[in-house]
Amino acid sequence: MSQSATIIGGSMAGLFAANALCQQGWDVSIHEKVPVPLSGRGAGIATYDELADLVYKSTGNNNVLGTSAKTRISLDQKGEISASYDYPQVYTSWQYLFSVLRENFDNNNYFMGDDCTEIHREGKKVTAVFNNKKEKQSDLLIIANGIRSELRSYVDHKASPQYAGYVGWRGVVYEDQLSQVSLETLSNYFIVVLPFNQQIAAYPIAGEGKDPFKKGNRRINWIWYKPANTKDLKSLLLGNSGQQFVDGIPPNEIRDQIVKDLFKEAEDKLPPQLIELVLKTSQPLIQPIFDLESDKMLNKRVITIGDAAFTARPHVGMGVTKAALDASSLSEYLKGDGYLEELTEWEASRVKSGKFLVNRSRLLGRYLSEPKKKETLIMPDVTDVLKDTAISLKDIKSDARN
Repeated sequence: MSQSATIIGGSMAGLFAANALCQQGWDVSIHEKVPVPLSGRGAGIATYDELADLVYKSTGNNNVLGTSAKTRISLDQKGEISASYDYPQVYTSWQYLFSVLRENFDNNNYFMGDDCTEIHREGKKVTAVFNNKKEKQSDLLIIANGIRSELRSYVDHKASPQYAGYVGWRGVVYEDQLSQVSLETLSNYFIVVLPFNQQIAAYPIAGEGKDPFKKGNRRINWIWYKPANTKDLKSLLLGNSGQQFVDGIPPNEIRDQIVKDLFKEAEDKLPPQLIELVLKTSQPLIQPIFDLESDKMLNKRVITIGDAAFTARPHVGMGVTKAALDASSLSEYLKGDGYLEELTEWEASRVKSGKFLVNRSRLLGRYLSEPKKKETLIMPDVTDVLKDTAISLKDIKSDARN
C-alpha cells in the first residue's frame, strides 16, 4: 500500500512537493485555502539550471521555462548604459510556472476552499481538520501555505515574519504597450538602477496566451524597493475603503494618491525607459518585504517547506528554487521505510540552507531600509549588485549554499 501525504497549500511549494512525491509513488492530496484559481498577478521569476532540472525531474516537462536575457545593465538618468555584466538567464512568470506544475493534478486531488485549522497526530498517522468540517488522514502532512501560515506553530512556534523596513512596488506591462525606443532596452536586458536608498529592477517575462515567449507577446516585469518605516507602511496599507491592512493590501484598495505619488517620484528619479514602464502600469502592487527563518522544519509527521519555513528577501531570487529544493530533497529522503529518522538529516540540511539564504538576502538589501539615526548610508557599487542579485546557487561562493 502506498504512503500518503496531505499537502496544505496549493501554490509553488505545495505543487513541487506533490509532483515530487508522486514520482516516488506516494498518494497525495493538495488543499488550498483560496476558493478560486490562484494567480501570481503577473509576478516575474528568475530561473536557473537547477530549477529547470527540478521542474523536469518532478513533472517531466523539459520545455524552456521562459524568455532569456544575456546581459545585465544599469542606466544613468538619461537612459544610457552606465554598467554591464554578462549573465545569461531565463525569466518566466509565476502564472506560467504554476500552470506547468498544476497540470498534473485534477480536482480529484487538488481542493480549493479547504482551510486547514487544526492538526492532530496519533501514532503513525496525522489528521488535517478543515473549517468546512472535512478531515483528511495521512502518513505525512506538509505545511506549504506561505509566510503567513498559522499552522507553522505546530512545527516551530517561535518563528514569525519580521518586517524588513521597506516595500517593493511592482507591476508588469505588455511589450506592445511600450514605445520602440524604450523596448530596445527593456526587452533585451535585466536592468538595475539605484536611486539613493532605493533599487529598481526590470526584465522581460512570459506573456499570456499563444507564443508567450515571443518578442512582442511578452511582458516587462519591474519591482521598485523603497524604504518605509512602520508609520509609512501603515499609511501605504490604508485602503480606499478605510480598512487598515497589515501585511499586504489588495490592488483595488490601493489609494489613487499613493499611486500618483509613486508616478511623480518615478519622473523625478528614474531613467526615461523606466519612467515609461512605471507610468504605463495599470495597477501597481505593494509588497511589504519580510524575513522569516525557522529553527525547525520537522515535528514528527508534520513538516514545513518553502516560504512557510523560510522567506528570504526577493534580491536572492530563490523563493521558487528553494521550495523546489525542499520538495525534491524531501522526496529523496522519503524513499524506502524508516524515513522519519532520516528526515532529521533532511531538516538539518534545509534549515542550514534556509538560514544562509535569509542572511544573504539581508546583506543584499541592507541599504534599502531607512538609515538609523547618525548612521551614514553607503550605497553599493551597481556592478556588485548586477553580479549578486538573483544568481544561481552554483555561483554563490559558500559551503552553505545548497
